[in-house]
Amino acid sequence: MNLSIKRILVLLVQLTISAVVLFLLFQGINFDQTIEVLSTINFPLLISAIVFFVLSSLTVGLALHTTLKSCGVSIPVQSSVSASYGGQLLSDITPAKSGYFATSVLLRELKQVSMEKGLMSVMAMGAVNFFIKAILAAVALLYFLNRIPMDPSLANALLIGIGLLLIGGIGLTILVWTNYMPNLLKKLSGIPYLGKLIVRFEPVLELFNKDQNLLKKSIKTTSVLIISSVFTFTIGILLLSNAVDMPQPSFVDLFFMGPLTAVFMYVPVTFAGLGLQEAAYVFLLTSIGALEPNALAFALLVRVLFITTDLIGLPALIKTGTGLVNVFNNNSKDENVS
Repeated sequence: MNLSIKRILVLLVQLTISAVVLFLLFQGINFDQTIEVLSTINFPLLISAIVFFVLSSLTVGLALHTTLKSCGVSIPVQSSVSASYGGQLLSDITPAKSGYFATSVLLRELKQVSMEKGLMSVMAMGAVNFFIKAILAAVALLYFLNRIPMDPSLANALLIGIGLLLIGGIGLTILVWTNYMPNLLKKLSGIPYLGKLIVRFEPVLELFNKDQNLLKKSIKTTSVLIISSVFTFTIGILLLSNAVDMPQPSFVDLFFMGPLTAVFMYVPVTFAGLGLQEAAYVFLLTSIGALEPNALAFALLVRVLFITTDLIGLPALIKTGTGLVNVFNNNSKDENVS
């Protein structure tokens, strides 16, 4: 089957799953009441929440700038942040938030950062992000298991999501900060056919070896920035919960709820967890006393604010659109040839 046809089929399946989950969610809750909650929203609190959503994404951009700087890439902070916002916008509409890896393309198109340096920085930051989110999500699962009765199927789904985050973090760590992967690939380079493919990545692997020690120096700063992003996001959703007249969740509840529901964004069955994350929010919020219409309004607004605040990265995507299309077209051609 042609690769492009496979991709289209996968996208259709993911769209269908998202639509079904959202439909079931809307069926189980009085949507008219949810609309009423949205119509009476506290706008000053909503605007305040938007500000903290923007700051949370900004902090991620600063974390990317830190890893770029550690690799010897000297570009203005606003360029790193702009590329990061563009990558985050793509991640909001792609399965498992995989679109963020296109940030390296944006960096190349915006400031002529080499693909190797850009990808190295993105993966280094991603490894720290995955580990922190996985640890927080695991603690959050224990927190909510001790507080509310949780269906085994939901708990298992959360464990799978946490596992994916850990696997992603471990994989990126092995690739970026150890010699294991380069050494393994060198051993495999003698295998017919596979060796030819590995040879194409030798310049990237050499750069990884060269920049490993430099990247290790950025771990502390990157970790602090990622944790700061989580705290800032928690303030944002706390303001949002009050904006929809839902005072039940405390700061601690929402601090753990954010990373725990986010694990569904990394499960590659829908677009960035569309439908799954909303259902998880509604379940957790109603389990601690929130009304269903308010919980659904909150969950929907979280999704909307994620995407709309990341629209700050739209100019970067528009400016580099041709470069992104060329990269994806070249990848498709290479895969078809192979």
